[in-house]
Amino acid sequence: MGMNKSKLTIIALFLFIVVGAGYFAYDSYFQLEPQKEEEEEKILGYTEESLLFDKFNILILGTDGRAGVNSRTDTIMLASVDGKEKEAFLLSIPRDTRVKVKGGWDKVNAAYAYGGVELTLETVSDFLDVRIDRYVVVDFTSLVELVDEVGGIEVDVPLRMYVPLEGIDLQPGLQSLDGEQVLAYSRFRGTSEGDIGRAKRQQEVVSLLFAKLLSPSNITRAPQLIDIFQENVETDMTVKEMVALLRIAPAVQDKGIAAQVVPGQNKKIDGLWYWEPDLAELAGLLSASIAAVADSR
Repeated sequence: MGMNKSKLTIIALFLFIVVGAGYFAYDSYFQLEPQKEEEEEKILGYTEESLLFDKFNILILGTDGRAGVNSRTDTIMLASVDGKEKEAFLLSIPRDTRVKVKGGWDKVNAAYAYGGVELTLETVSDFLDVRIDRYVVVDFTSLVELVDEVGGIEVDVPLRMYVPLEGIDLQPGLQSLDGEQVLAYSRFRGTSEGDIGRAKRQQEVVSLLFAKLLSPSNITRAPQLIDIFQENVETDMTVKEMVALLRIAPAVQDKGIAAQVVPGQNKKIDGLWYWEPDLAELAGLLSASIAAVADSR
């Protein structure tokens, strides 16, 4: 489900503003004089009032672009964005989480293999008992390209990460990682936390990359970033929704993105290992962060 060139031009314009100017210039830009504000609204077709939104849930799915790898999603996150308060909450769902898929128990990442985005949306919505408004599917290839395009990101690698068969070879310590290294870092599971630690590192990478994308140093890279998005991202979000989210992005980054992982424990069932969610703890987590957007499903 691609986006046409006219849509990308609009998105590029706003991404250019956000990335190039940073928070203060961005804020200054949108404090326009009445005449300039009217001109902007005429060009875009959106008024300032029409771009306001309350709360919004977006399912983020990461698929593996490596040759020979099946179509199960490697990353599943639910982003809950509060447009009024300019806050965001990110919930990672470990790929081995045991949930109901088409009426039977399975790992949550199987939903994408069985029924693509539609079944995944249904499965996650039923599991969390929340409304999901939109989705974004990202090919892992884009992570490598995005990180390389912004000049890498600085990561504090906590321990030696070495899994040669998976292309993982990282030394511990604070260092600048390129795209392939960031991908390796986000995939590594060899810690005591296993897949949960992996989910936390994915959240860390998303936050670090988000911050780097919004840095003034990336002003000249906006066109290349848009090309990467176009080639590797599938979404049902409208241009208007993207513009609304881009408008609040600096404020959200300034407040910080709260991130959690579905609570639970590793459990072997019928010979297979699952992440068995703690439903009581999860319910409390959702009520404090996401449940407010889940009304009237």
